[in-house]
Amino acid sequence: MEIETIGTLRTCFPEKFGIPRQPGLAPLARGILRFSAAQPAAVWRDAMRGLEGFSHLWVTFVFHAAVTEGWKGLVRPPRLGGKEKMGVWATRSPHRPNFLGLSLLELEAVDFDEPALRFRGVDLLDGTPVVDLRPYHPDHDLPRSATRDGWIAQAPAPAAAVEWSAAARQRIPEMAARTPAELPAYTADELRGLVESLVALDPRPAHQRGEVGDWAMRLLAFDVKIRMEGTRATIVALE
Repeated sequence: MEIETIGTLRTCFPEKFGIPRQPGLAPLARGILRFSAAQPAAVWRDAMRGLEGFSHLWVTFVFHAAVTEGWKGLVRPPRLGGKEKMGVWATRSPHRPNFLGLSLLELEAVDFDEPALRFRGVDLLDGTPVVDLRPYHPDHDLPRSATRDGWIAQAPAPAAAVEWSAAARQRIPEMAARTPAELPAYTADELRGLVESLVALDPRPAHQRGEVGDWAMRLLAFDVKIRMEGTRATIVALE
């Protein structure tokens, strides 16, 4: 069986560190899906017809950055502090058979001219290969029977209180103006909200949470320098 990618998703995340671990956690994290040259643009426009009526799409993609590392039957979920192991199928680890991922993304715009699709709340690395799309149906995609959350119910999501240094805050408009032309643009207010929402998720590796230290997160075309002290985060610089 061969799977042909339908396109590539360009996002605001050039590196893995700092990417939200679930879709929708950072609503201002935008992405744009540009379709493959393997099919004429007219074919993709036909396939897109009707999407403009939906608010969210299930996006099936490939964890391309994890392929060379291989897959594992047991993984260490970050929500469990990176210490306890779980079966890979009980997690959303990228190190899984066939390296296929599934994210529910908000559809921001349907561009028939390019053609392209714009999304919000993305949790994917820039350059992610996309293999399929399908609409979200609330009447069918939500279980009708009782649900259980498994081990996740006992594993609180990490969170941090966010502050800005004066120097970092002053550079927000400049960084917003430097958004690469091939990515969706950001206003200064949107960029500030994006950075805050990502830092508030505490991007540190699970085994380093609670420690004092400095981290850097690559976002769009700049680095976010962060000082972490316990559950308190200070955005020190945008460079």
